[in-house]
Amino acid sequence: MRKSSIHPVPLLGLAIIGIIALSAIPDKATAGGTHFLVEPYSGLIFNQGLNLEDAVGLESGAFLAVGGKFTGFRPRFYLYMKTSFANFGSEDLFIASRDATACVERSYTKVTGGLRIIVPVYWRLRVQLELGGGQMFSRNRYAESGRDLVEYDESLAAMELGMGLNLRVFRWLSVGLMYNYTFVAEEENGDLIATMLGESNHGAQMSWSHLNATLGFHF
Repeated sequence: MRKSSIHPVPLLGLAIIGIIALSAIPDKATAGGTHFLVEPYSGLIFNQGLNLEDAVGLESGAFLAVGGKFTGFRPRFYLYMKTSFANFGSEDLFIASRDATACVERSYTKVTGGLRIIVPVYWRLRVQLELGGGQMFSRNRYAESGRDLVEYDESLAAMELGMGLNLRVFRWLSVGLMYNYTFVAEEENGDLIATMLGESNHGAQMSWSHLNATLGFHF
């Protein structure tokens, strides 16, 4: 069964429309603004670009940002940098076409930067929107009975889109839930392991969804 994919453009359009609509609402939010944010996060990563491999991994990372708001303008704007590590673990696969068993291991390190827009909604609740780009560094390992071990690293240019909710518990502390969509921004001929497994598109359209809980420290 082919996994469904989420196209980022409609999501971004809806988020922008929502930001504009929320900006017109009278500001009833509380908790004063700050200029610096340190936000560790942890959660799940979902593989949407490969159909035959494990779809869920674990991810953790850290987000650093600086910014604020313009006088009389509701949204807050933050420039950010973040890094994360995701691991899909080890997975055994049976390849019927050649009656073989393979073991696949993948992990990813992501380093990105961009813009986060925060719109106060009501009381201490905020809506967040992210747009950024950077690099994904992958480590890949493939072992198959009767074949030599295959190991390789890759660096991929990536774009990311995100949206989420954030609750400002105190002036200096917040908690939230963030969804991000990451996709390879450069043309790819395919992935070696995907090709060896017989993926229909050879892994040429790799993308990932991220769902993370966040803990923010504001300064």
